[in-house]
Amino acid sequence: MAERSVSVQGSANQSIIITGDHNQVGGAAQFRIPLVRHHAPARRRRGPQTPPNVLDILSAHNKALSLQGREPELTILNEWLSDDTDISVFAITASAGSGKTRLAIELCEQAELQTGWAAGFVRSDDLEQLAHAFKFAQANWSHSLLLVVDYAGANAQALAQWLDALSQLDDLADGIRVRILLLEREASKEAGWWHTLTGSALGSDQARLDLFTRFEPYALTGLSDIAVRRAVLCAALNAVQALVPYPQVSAIPEAGEQPDFDTALADPQFGNPLALVMAGILCRDMSPRAALSLHYLAAAEKLAQREIDRFYKCFGEGADATKLAHCLCFHLLCGGLRIADMRQTLSAELVAMGWHSPGLDKELQALKQAFPPAEGGDETARLSTTQPDLIAEAMCIQLLQSDEELSLKAADILARVLKYGQDQAAATLVRLLQDFACPVSQPTAQLLKWAEQLVENNQHNRELIELLNGAMPLSSIALAEVACKLATLRYQQEQTKAESQLSEADLARLAMSLNNLAVRQSDLGQREVALASATEAVEHYSALAENRPDAFLPDLAVSLNTLATLQSSLGQHEAAHTSALEAVEHFRILAKARPDIFLPALAGSLNNLANRQSKLGQYEAAYTSALEAVELRRALAQARPDAFLPDLAGSLSNLANLQSALGQHEAAHTPALEAVELQRALAQAHPDAFLPDFAMSLNNLANLQSALGQHEAAHTSALEVFEHFRILAKARPGAFLPDLAGSLNNLANRQSKLGQHEAAHESTLEAVEYYRALAQARPEAFSPYLATSLNNLANLQSALGQHEAAHTSALEAVELRRALAQARPDAFLPDLAMSLNNLANRQSALGQHEAAYTSALEAVELRRALAQARPDAFLPDLAGSLNNLANRQSELGQHEAAHISALEAVELQRALAQARPDAFLPDLASSLNNLADIQSDLGQCEVALLSSKEAVQLLSPYFIKWPEAYKSWMGIVLGNYLRYCKAAEQEPDSELVDPIIEKLNELEQE
Repeated sequence: MAERSVSVQGSANQSIIITGDHNQVGGAAQFRIPLVRHHAPARRRRGPQTPPNVLDILSAHNKALSLQGREPELTILNEWLSDDTDISVFAITASAGSGKTRLAIELCEQAELQTGWAAGFVRSDDLEQLAHAFKFAQANWSHSLLLVVDYAGANAQALAQWLDALSQLDDLADGIRVRILLLEREASKEAGWWHTLTGSALGSDQARLDLFTRFEPYALTGLSDIAVRRAVLCAALNAVQALVPYPQVSAIPEAGEQPDFDTALADPQFGNPLALVMAGILCRDMSPRAALSLHYLAAAEKLAQREIDRFYKCFGEGADATKLAHCLCFHLLCGGLRIADMRQTLSAELVAMGWHSPGLDKELQALKQAFPPAEGGDETARLSTTQPDLIAEAMCIQLLQSDEELSLKAADILARVLKYGQDQAAATLVRLLQDFACPVSQPTAQLLKWAEQLVENNQHNRELIELLNGAMPLSSIALAEVACKLATLRYQQEQTKAESQLSEADLARLAMSLNNLAVRQSDLGQREVALASATEAVEHYSALAENRPDAFLPDLAVSLNTLATLQSSLGQHEAAHTSALEAVEHFRILAKARPDIFLPALAGSLNNLANRQSKLGQYEAAYTSALEAVELRRALAQARPDAFLPDLAGSLSNLANLQSALGQHEAAHTPALEAVELQRALAQAHPDAFLPDFAMSLNNLANLQSALGQHEAAHTSALEVFEHFRILAKARPGAFLPDLAGSLNNLANRQSKLGQHEAAHESTLEAVEYYRALAQARPEAFSPYLATSLNNLANLQSALGQHEAAHTSALEAVELRRALAQARPDAFLPDLAMSLNNLANRQSALGQHEAAYTSALEAVELRRALAQARPDAFLPDLAGSLNNLANRQSELGQHEAAHISALEAVELQRALAQARPDAFLPDLASSLNNLADIQSDLGQCEVALLSSKEAVQLLSPYFIKWPEAYKSWMGIVLGNYLRYCKAAEQEPDSELVDPIIEKLNELEQE
């Protein structure tokens, strides 16, 4: 690994020399900041006693394999290099092993092939000096620079200082460019390192934000092309066989040669280049099919154990194995020991572990031989570490678990590691937890226990809590509880500080910690406390924005969106609408002044507002908001499709749902289909990133196809959704099991529409089993979904004649929702009313007419109260419950009361249909048909005939237009009309009836 220095004063390809005494340029002090040039030929430092190492193939720094499948990204990055802007920052995010470091190395190599460019990686330890150097130097470069910062999240503060210094430099000489490429796993505008750099003007001015070429990182996704995957796999196998010849030579099957191998290669996990290379290496020792059968974490564990064994064999001669193992583990956990203090550090660590006066000569020698430092490093230089990170992490886990005493002391060891390694160690630890604390990994429970104990033991250690909280991923199923605990402690720290000082900066940090805490609490289903946190965050940001709107309006708008989402989840739909509307108003002002920065946020807020308006039954207003979001995102996507096509697809799907709610099913089909087509292309290219969103859009399309009577197409779409979520849930059950259960519910509805009641019953039963397991673990989050599935199951059991079982399922749904509604009436009273309606039908089927009447009456009373408060949202439901109540009253012989209920239902539906005919005319037809039956029971044959005829007249246009959707319904309504004609001794209206009968006959023949 060769190095080069860059110069601010002098020759850029020789050294960066900053002179000055911190007050003026020109003093005698000099220092240099080296660039690590992974793209330059590396000098081998392996001794003759050291055998070849297969990890040389895995490490991106060694360039053992050519870069494949990244041509589009390289094109984008080279265009960024050649842009006219003098100083520009670009960020890339990607999961572990996605190849972001390898891509950056390739870009450095291509940059230095151009005349006048120097390129390389900036070490974390040098960033603070670099920031200081640029602050006091004059910009007088003779070369353009590409500077790469890996693990940007662990260096956010130093990066902020550096970028602030760069933003204050004078214009560079013509043709000179400075490009800074930031690499990290994830980023968020709401919190964390990206928010520190771009999300708030606090502590910086607009000049720093102007350095960024885009206001969200470029998401590097997996390799979707199966041919590229096969090529990477072959290259890895060829490299390991060349490095360490093996008696039995393996070969990767050609495409089509082994269908089961091709299926395994298409698994989403192998979109990750590191997973492919690890599998390729293991193909040397096992069959290619067997290598692909391993989960990539299991493959990493195998390779980690081999590396531990190799380390002992090559470097452990004469050393105490237990002591050496602990030194190795500490070194890897802290992200690399500093050479200057490694003896002192390890000595203190071994004493803390119980060794007395430990000798360290052989252990230090072993570490230096195994992990030589970068060339030219000064006293701050660190030993190198095992690459890639995933293997180093697996080594740490195995070393800590290798001894019971070590495992028991793991939390204390980790605390000392963090105290020593600071940001770098915190980032290393959190990466380890992210990668291995998941359901498919064996050490999950142990890792989480260590993490929880670490936090518990150090809850009063402000520095450690701040370190861990800042390094935590923004979303993680496995780490949700740990992250919430850290966010709580961090908030408590800021609260204490703010109470004593009340400075603007302290209040801003307090508000940020509250918003972050609200998100963490919501992730755990703790919505009430999350709402309180979000409310307080908004209050603080409101006060801050009132004094300095230029600095704090963006943060206020973000926190309002968080608040709106939480208010909606608790049934506070009016309040949620108010919050979402205020967020839109703020972002509209911001976008008018700075459209390049805030138009994307405005579009996102409009989407959020549309959802809130929809919950209030304000479908026209919601449609307007969603349409504006689509228009904004379409314009953004035309300019930058790589960044905004996913957002456009999401908004299109949302727009389609709202058009469908307005009864505009044909119009809704167009955006729904466009959303699916966009996301299908994205998911095919980058399944790791976009497959879940594609599945959700396809789910929405299935519902719309069903509404249009396209039941076969709807079933096909729903089945594909289920298959996608089955794959995703197998790989990541913690994240996708709820989606799998939801897809089963939807598939059951589609199967039921095709008359496949047995298959629908099996699908719903499986969904209930999943939701029951999820609700046992997190009742506050998943009990509502369990109740919905039980409702669906009851309907299907009834359709199969299983009336006792249907009653049991419906009763359990009511009991669940009654308990939920007692705790949170605003959120769950509507669902309780729905379940009571369903229970009444099930009780009626069992002949329990008194009980059925009681359930139906309670449903009407609940919905009447809801409709008085929010008529737009609940009048349609009230009309449906009145119809049901009328039927129950009729069963008890209460025909006059039944007539009153049915008549009220018709009056409500008529008013609704006048306002929105496309949405409510079919429902009015249903109510009229029901009213006709009750009028007939009262002997009002002439009036019943009129009601029935009107029902046929209203429903027939829909049947003619969408025959498949309305066939069954039309048959029932027409049959009643003909029956009443006969009872009244009148001839049916042939002009009305004949086209319907002709169409029904055509459908029957088909």
